[in-house]
Amino acid sequence: MIGTVAAVPTGYSLALGRTTAVLAGASAVLHVLLVNPASPASLVSVVLALGCLPCARQLWRSPAGAAWATAAVLDATMLAVHLTDQAGAHTAHATHGPGGLAGVVLAGIVAQLLLAGVASLRR
Repeated sequence: MIGTVAAVPTGYSLALGRTTAVLAGASAVLHVLLVNPASPASLVSVVLALGCLPCARQLWRSPAGAAWATAAVLDATMLAVHLTDQAGAHTAHATHGPGGLAGVVLAGIVAQLLLAGVASLRR
């Protein structure tokens, strides 16, 4: 019986995937720390951030096209939630202010989107 051999990620691809996986994990932790139970947007952000963890695992182990696409969609959705909240009532993560940990989270999301873009261009 002949089996298929999965492509082993090379140095650059693996480093890019692992960097994004670390950012996703850190983002999930920060979202849990910043949750505002009174804010629906904050709760959605936590669910999305926790949803990134299976994808982060895949990006760590074997960064493939499907994992990058999923990461990009989740990151774009998370960015939209954050920007909508910033433009609206400022209820999600409001106690920490835009310059505090919430700003770090937003920067991490943008970094993840940029890494997903770089990964898609290298395919």
